[in-house]
Amino acid sequence: MKFKVLLGTALILSCMNVQARSMEAIQQSGTLKVGVPGDYAPLAFIDAEGKLAGYDIDMAKALGKDLNLKVDFVKTSWPTLSADLAADNFDVAMGGVTATAKREAEFGLSKPIVANGKIALASCAVAKELPDLSQIDRPSVKLVVNPGGTNQSFVDGHIKQAQIIRVKDNFDNLQALRDKTADVMITDLIEGDYYQNKEPNVLCMATDKPFSGTESHKVYMVKKDNTKLLESINTWLQGETKSQLAKQWNVREE
Repeated sequence: MKFKVLLGTALILSCMNVQARSMEAIQQSGTLKVGVPGDYAPLAFIDAEGKLAGYDIDMAKALGKDLNLKVDFVKTSWPTLSADLAADNFDVAMGGVTATAKREAEFGLSKPIVANGKIALASCAVAKELPDLSQIDRPSVKLVVNPGGTNQSFVDGHIKQAQIIRVKDNFDNLQALRDKTADVMITDLIEGDYYQNKEPNVLCMATDKPFSGTESHKVYMVKKDNTKLLESINTWLQGETKSQLAKQWNVREE
């Protein structure tokens, strides 16, 4: 399957009024277009072979099979995710979308997929020194963050004293911790679990429980008027595939 790169993602507000492809149009085309940023392991990421992989990638393929549709993955980013969906560049956003009040007001959100919340992932060398937010938000601490998602929102709202290093994307966040050019990043419980298990003694969860008030869940997101597609997704989620793949990818099912 192609992992298409979207061109010209700068969109004007009128894009919000572009009507979604109807379920009938999707079925006639034979293709379900799934937008993923592709930098959020274990939900959607580029593996060692350069291929798109992850829990949500397998979920998308299984959904497509159930609907008798080919799945076409479309590259998006966290800063442009909502605008790209609003512009009808794809039918459904997957790969780590957090349910928020703003997204719920503007789009159609699926039933909860994976349990989540914000935690601190750190270089193992300093993880024990950063057990809570008060220890993280100190002038001597270097905190790395990428733009556009709920991680940036948390940092902007809670970090007042730590040194904030802003990087391009989530790959750069992780590399900064590996290189020890940064001490810590705010990320999701899902991602923290994954990288702590994948890179022991390199990446460690400084906090193993979500910060108070950050408890959340991941969802799939469609345009507000695409009710039939959302109904199809929610009906499909009631089957066994969700639980089977959650066990396979070691994610905490909602």
